[in-house]
Amino acid sequence: MRKFETGKNAGGTHAARRHVRRGSAAAAALLACLIAPAPSAAANPIVEPVAADPSIVRASDGAYYMYTTGDDWGDGQGLRGMSVFTSFDLTDWKFVDDVFSEIPGWHPADNYVWAPHVIESDSGYSLYYALPDGANPCIGLATAPGPAGPWTDLGRPVFCAEDVGVQGTIDPFVWDDGTTKTMFVGNFKGVYAIPLNAEGTAPAGEPVRVADERFEGPHVEYRDGYYYLFLSSGHCCNGADTAYRVLVGRSESLTGPYVDRKGDDLDGGGGALILAGSDPWAGPGHNTVVTDDAGDDWIVYHAIPRDNLQLPSGAQRREGMIDRIVWANGWPEIGDGSPSSTRPAVPRTDLPVRVSLTADTSTKLPASGGVIEATLLVEAPDDAPYTGQVWAGAVRPNGEEGEPVLDPIDVDLAAGETLEERIAFTVSDGAANGTYGLYAFAGTHGGEIVEFGTVTARKSDGLSDVGEPVDVMTLRVRETAR
Repeated sequence: MRKFETGKNAGGTHAARRHVRRGSAAAAALLACLIAPAPSAAANPIVEPVAADPSIVRASDGAYYMYTTGDDWGDGQGLRGMSVFTSFDLTDWKFVDDVFSEIPGWHPADNYVWAPHVIESDSGYSLYYALPDGANPCIGLATAPGPAGPWTDLGRPVFCAEDVGVQGTIDPFVWDDGTTKTMFVGNFKGVYAIPLNAEGTAPAGEPVRVADERFEGPHVEYRDGYYYLFLSSGHCCNGADTAYRVLVGRSESLTGPYVDRKGDDLDGGGGALILAGSDPWAGPGHNTVVTDDAGDDWIVYHAIPRDNLQLPSGAQRREGMIDRIVWANGWPEIGDGSPSSTRPAVPRTDLPVRVSLTADTSTKLPASGGVIEATLLVEAPDDAPYTGQVWAGAVRPNGEEGEPVLDPIDVDLAAGETLEERIAFTVSDGAANGTYGLYAFAGTHGGEIVEFGTVTARKSDGLSDVGEPVDVMTLRVRETAR
């Protein structure tokens, strides 16, 4: 592949540098290992081209980590064994790595893993995942000393459908109260709560059914004396006709019964609808919930852009999304009930500096390529100065880095002061189709990174990156679970 050019080759890496008092703010993260570009924090999606079935934890260093279903992004890297992203502010994300570089030996051939759920304990991180296997799907487990891995598989299933007498053992969620662990699973054959042993490596009790056959993708939150069970309903991956959506019920007991606002049981037709599709977005669902530093809750989920339904591989495009949850009369509400309806609100996180990138030109490039220009803002908090470095780089669709877009510059900002910088990079006509990322970082170049912002651009000829129909293996696996 021909090396694509950066703004340095297009007439300079920066211009019109200026300091202002209090500008706009937004984003977060880091360039080492970057492969999957994420879009600007100013708008959904927060991760593209795909971030299905997200699970998020916050590490001791303050960074967030997101884990998503394995898929073929159509970037030439093949089928991924689930993916890990990181962020400082929940809106700008960078790709870290895949969970599995090699398929664990006990996995069936020609299969892939999805729906990870990660929990943290004193011993490290545990990642539970779903493994389709005909009529006997299984739940797997990998552990790691840190949120980015390396991950060591258990080497066997935690359990399979036949072990617990429950069909559809897909989409694990583990509730860990520090004493006991309970796994929720379910995939349109009933959602069940299953006690686990202390190690979380095997079932240790009888399953309890908590919701009926309409649901999958369980997630549990506890608030003000109630457990809230978030569930997804409808087919996840039916293109523009996808009717995936999120419903919720609550209970004073972890194992139910869960009822909706009207008192109807989720195991008997009930469920309060809180998120459904819109004209721009189809199939929002399979969510997680995360809390920012201001104490606000945010729902993170995947949805399908109706104007760009397929990945280049031919698989369903499911991009990462975020919206604010407002609790009203004991129930969660999300804007008008559609994706991105709570924007421009973004999470609030405590950071030593804010970095944002805003595109000043179109981010949709034709086959002939073009120049992407962006404004970089580096903003010190209102109550503290910031001293460090700022720099920027770009990444191709296959994950390779281009030449530096902005060499490291030293910054020394007073409290509330903002540095503004214009940067640009060029994607040539000979460059590959796909998503290009422009990233700006703050911290110490070659050392610690404390914040980052990002803009992405997609180069397309309108034909070659549309993708072929999903291959037989993918269809077979999805039919097993869906």
